[in-house]
Amino acid sequence: MEEETDHAEENKSTFVPLILSAGVAVLLLGIVIYIPVIIAGLIIIGAALFKVFKDGASEKFAQRKQAEEEKYPLESVSKEKLGLWIFLASEILIFGSLIVAYLYVRVSSGSWPIATQTHNVYIGMTNTIILLTSSLAMILGLYYIRLGNVKALKICLGGTFALGAAFLAIKLGIEWPTLYRNGFTINSGLPASSYFVLTGLHAAHVAVGLVAVGYLMFRAKMGGFTSTNHVAVENVGLYWHFVDIVWMILFPLFYLI
Repeated sequence: MEEETDHAEENKSTFVPLILSAGVAVLLLGIVIYIPVIIAGLIIIGAALFKVFKDGASEKFAQRKQAEEEKYPLESVSKEKLGLWIFLASEILIFGSLIVAYLYVRVSSGSWPIATQTHNVYIGMTNTIILLTSSLAMILGLYYIRLGNVKALKICLGGTFALGAAFLAIKLGIEWPTLYRNGFTINSGLPASSYFVLTGLHAAHVAVGLVAVGYLMFRAKMGGFTSTNHVAVENVGLYWHFVDIVWMILFPLFYLI
């Protein structure tokens, strides 16, 4: 009986991947037809990711030690991390396809506005430094929790959250309103629409990341992490670094080239 219980626990399933996929589909549909649909897609994605990080924090799908004849094919990689890498691979396809489409349109266009005349390089550079620093804070947070230093983890998570919020505040509160006042709007042509779609999608991912980091802060405050139980911190860190890498591609494309 005990063996059957253990077997049942090892075969837990989740509908989160399906919900996450539906959220991405709604988001992409909204980009084409209607802004409120975009918001609905982001809400679905945010809820699904929150559940993913929550399950990761509680190690709901933690890999159990298996019998010798039933070894997991990727024994050195946890199932949670493998799932996250698969999710990030799908995100790479989304951003990659949009970036390739942008490059194709730009190369094929007879004229394109000069980046340094359209966008404020100093604002873009400031946001780049902010995101890089936030990634450093996340790395340090993981380092310290591996040492069992929960207090340092809380400080690092707070720094990551504050820097991510500052990025969005500059992007949505300063840069975008300035562009709109200068006539550079999402409806003013391909250069503007491609900029707002790509940077807007990236900003949405930053916002989702802030929700995840906020959840980590709550868990850390409640004593949910130790030197041996911090898988959620690592997984959120991977997602945050991905968002950072995407920005490192978008920054030169829109601000320098």
